[in-house]
Amino acid sequence: MFNNESIERDHPLRELFQRALDFGLEMNPTDSTGTVKYIEDQILCGFINSDNLYRIRDAEENRLEDIAEMLCESSILMNADSFDREFQVHKHIGDFTLFMLSMFPCWINRKRGREFVLGRVVVPGARLSEHYVLQGQRSYKIASEFTDTELFRELSSNYLMYKNILELVRIYLESVKNKAYLAARKIIRDS
Repeated sequence: MFNNESIERDHPLRELFQRALDFGLEMNPTDSTGTVKYIEDQILCGFINSDNLYRIRDAEENRLEDIAEMLCESSILMNADSFDREFQVHKHIGDFTLFMLSMFPCWINRKRGREFVLGRVVVPGARLSEHYVLQGQRSYKIASEFTDTELFRELSSNYLMYKNILELVRIYLESVKNKAYLAARKIIRDS
């Protein structure tokens, strides 16, 4: 459905992610198997490569790590050169915020945020994690309007539930002390 370099279906890391997702789903059950599959493929397996995590780049090919900068790239009225670009950036913002909030909350707490513009509302002074939740929900909602797909409506409407599921994935991965996960965590924490 969505292009993404990912790990092979029979790779042991994918199997670990599936077990971790099952653990998260025990506490937060959902009937949306398509959404769970999307989270496995596009977020957990896709973001194993940091080039995918930071795939949004500006016109000078600088990778964008700040949501406010990504938002400039997401608007046809600003830097986006097509509606497809607008969709891709909003999809990525939703995925990025969900992943970082759940898997690397300490990284979010260390960063300093800017004021966020959410639609026509400026949100000053809130914690960066609150901005991430609001913008993640909003970006998935916008992505759903481009594709008219239930997947992004589901991610937007139940964003906090999927965040909770991924937090349980992180807890599971930490408890089994998976070396690949711990190495990725160190790389992101140090960046």
